[in-house]
Amino acid sequence: MLLGAPVSWVSKKQPSVSLSTSEAEYIALSLAIQEGKWINRLRCEIMAAANEDGPDLIIREENWSCIKMTKNPVNHGRAKHSDIKYHHIRDEVERGEVKLE
Repeated sequence: MLLGAPVSWVSKKQPSVSLSTSEAEYIALSLAIQEGKWINRLRCEIMAAANEDGPDLIIREENWSCIKMTKNPVNHGRAKHSDIKYHHIRDEVERGEVKLE
């Protein structure tokens, strides 16, 4: 915990080659959301046992191009070469399950 928020750190080689920094950030964001959702579900289960509301999942992303790719469903030139499995980010943001800042 750091300032009231859980911190998870993972360092691993990305499974694909990125053609741009935006694409690399997009792939890393996908992996961060997967990890964040797992931690958030765990926190929600703990808080449900204490009869409290679960927290929202907020991911802080600094790459504006990456954030724009997640919020705009248009096929961006930077993201069109990304593997389909990384595009779940758009669905998560659209449904409101994840908030990007």
